[in-house]
Amino acid sequence: MKIFTIIKEHSERIPEKNFTNVNGYPLWWHLLSELDGLEITVNTDSPKFIRQLQSYELKTITIIKRLQKHIEWENNENIDTSPVEDMLFDFCETLNRSEIVVLTHITSPFLKKKTILDAVSMLRNDQKLKSIHSVQQIKDFVWVKKDSHISPVNFYPDRVQRTQDLSPILVSKGAFFIGKAGDILDQRKRLPEPLLFFPLDHTQSVEIDNLEDLEFARLLKGES
Repeated sequence: MKIFTIIKEHSERIPEKNFTNVNGYPLWWHLLSELDGLEITVNTDSPKFIRQLQSYELKTITIIKRLQKHIEWENNENIDTSPVEDMLFDFCETLNRSEIVVLTHITSPFLKKKTILDAVSMLRNDQKLKSIHSVQQIKDFVWVKKDSHISPVNFYPDRVQRTQDLSPILVSKGAFFIGKAGDILDQRKRLPEPLLFFPLDHTQSVEIDNLEDLEFARLLKGES
């Protein structure tokens, strides 16, 4: 099993998000320290991360330098997709086809090593599965808005339903995308099919995408 993640020097919504202080440590440290002991590869364009990494006793991290093509891809305003999948494909090309790859994101600072190991075990034990993806399962009244039209997703607006009777909504979370290198390359996607969704608890579902998420994470880390 190989862990693969990406750490950028710069972020758009939160300046230097990956290095912002969360309970005395940079954001990236929380997930990587939790996963210490596993084989972790970090794709990075960040001299700052490399400098900071030397200050912490994390023993199983391999650094690969981000390719120029991916830097140009990310900086091209005419391209509206992320180069993350292409980085993943390049990484998988270096591995045995049967190797299990876990793409994770350091913006999931509450993800537990045991959760990843449990998900990997499920993939290993089910020969029909090609991938497993983290989700948050919620039971709530959900609407979808498209242009000026708003419609219910999982309930009937003309009658009052009990929350427990609602169909669950699965919200995709970037905590992990797990699959074998060969399947990822054959289907050219990070979630080859058939796939299984792995529900996370509320805390592990927290992702740092904006300043509110960051403040919430600081509160949770302060309580833990």
